[in-house]
Amino acid sequence: MTSKYRLYSFFSSSCAHRIIIAAHLKGIPLEFSYVDLRTGEQRGDAYKQAANPFGTVPTLVVSEAGAEADLVIRQSTTALEYLEEQFPGKTPLLPPPSDPVGRALVRDFTNLVTNDIQPTTNSKIGVRVKQIRDNVEDRNEFMTIVFREGFTAYEALIQSTRKPGESGRFTVGEAVSMADVVMVPAVDQALFYKMDIAAFAPNVMKIYEYLKTEEAFQAADWRKQGDTPEQFKIV
Repeated sequence: MTSKYRLYSFFSSSCAHRIIIAAHLKGIPLEFSYVDLRTGEQRGDAYKQAANPFGTVPTLVVSEAGAEADLVIRQSTTALEYLEEQFPGKTPLLPPPSDPVGRALVRDFTNLVTNDIQPTTNSKIGVRVKQIRDNVEDRNEFMTIVFREGFTAYEALIQSTRKPGESGRFTVGEAVSMADVVMVPAVDQALFYKMDIAAFAPNVMKIYEYLKTEEAFQAADWRKQGDTPEQFKIV
């Protein structure tokens, strides 16, 4: 069957960027439907009924000719796992099943970002902090504290698991993995808050800088999306 993949996205959504990176790495063409989080479109009935009752992005819709219904995936990590299972031979995001230790390590790094860093630094939490304290500086301070703690832990895990002789271009071993796919958008978000990540997580920054030279990661840059405002766009 021929599948079509439609991603409901927003230009600055780090969770959406994960799926964009994975799709590029695996050669999966995406169609886009943009949801404007600035206007609260994600909370409207049209989007919630059509795609995601949680009122969040991203949402990945997989359509197959002849299928009774579309597959709708409403969590980015679920989407990454799905794409990996569907296309395991195209730029694998996990080590092979014969390497359970490596697979567990990749998932450890991945969950550090998706469970510990990202949920507390997303725009919804930032808005709530600003509402409570009525101060944008308090919001930014909260964000930077979470990023610093999270990437300090990520750095420590890199240092404790890296093997002698490895190039240091990837989080785990010598190949891109799901950990890199989720880490790079999180660093992009931290850099938006003008954090000097190299000062406390130099290995994280080294990996980030290398991966940002790769086409798949460049394609997911928030400044290159179809709905990126003109004042932020780069070529």
